Amino acid sequence: MKTDIKLILIPLLALTIGAVALIYFNKKSLDPTPVKTETSILHREGNYKKGSSTAKVTVVEFFDPECEGCAAFHPLLKKIAGEYPNDVQIVARYMLFHGNSHPAALALEGAGKQGKFWEMYNFMLERQNEWSHQKDPVNLVFEKFAKELGLNIEEFNKAYDDITFQAALAKDMADGQALGVKGTPTFFINGKKLGNLSYNDLKGAIDEELKK
Repeated sequence: MKTDIKLILIPLLALTIGAVALIYFNKKSLDPTPVKTETSILHREGNYKKGSSTAKVTVVEFFDPECEGCAAFHPLLKKIAGEYPNDVQIVARYMLFHGNSHPAALALEGAGKQGKFWEMYNFMLERQNEWSHQKDPVNLVFEKFAKELGLNIEEFNKAYDDITFQAALAKDMADGQALGVKGTPTFFINGKKLGNLSYNDLKGAIDEELKK
C-alpha cells in the first residue's frame, strides 16, 4: 500500500513543480520591461547633435575641450561632417580630465542655451592655446568668445552656477565611465567603439555602416 502511494505522489509532485516553473517562465517572457543595454546610454535627450536627424550613421564623440588630442582631431571630424552631411549625425558628449575642462564645458552649455553650442565648441578646440592649462581663471577668455558670438553675456555667465548644466556634465561622465571611456577623444559609430583613432579608420567605420 505504501508503495502504491509513492507511485501516485511522485508523478503528482513532478507535475506540480513543472506547472509552477511554466507559470514563472511565461511571466518572465511576457515582462514588458526592456533590458537595458550599453547602447541605450550612448546618447540621451538634451545632448547636442549636428547633422541630419534621419542620418543612417550616428557618431558619438566623448571629448574634453582642454584635451590636445581632441583639438588635433577636430579638423578631421569637421571634414567628416562636411563629407557626409546627410548620412552622418554627430553627437557631442563630455568626458572631462583636465583642470580647466569643467568651466569650459559649462561655458559650452551656456552658449548652447543661446543656440551657439557648436560655434563655441569650434572656438574651444580651434583656439585652445588661448585658455588651456592656464592657472588664472579662464572665464574671461570664455566671455571674450561669447562676445564674439554675440551672446547675452549676463545670461552666459550664469552657466557656471547652473545646477542643470552641472547635472548634464555629471550624467555624461557617468555614462562615459559605464561605456569604458578612458581617454579622449573616444568615438562610437552606431554603438561600436572606434579602435584606432585616425581619419581613415573613422571614415572606414562610417562607410561600413552605410553599406548595411
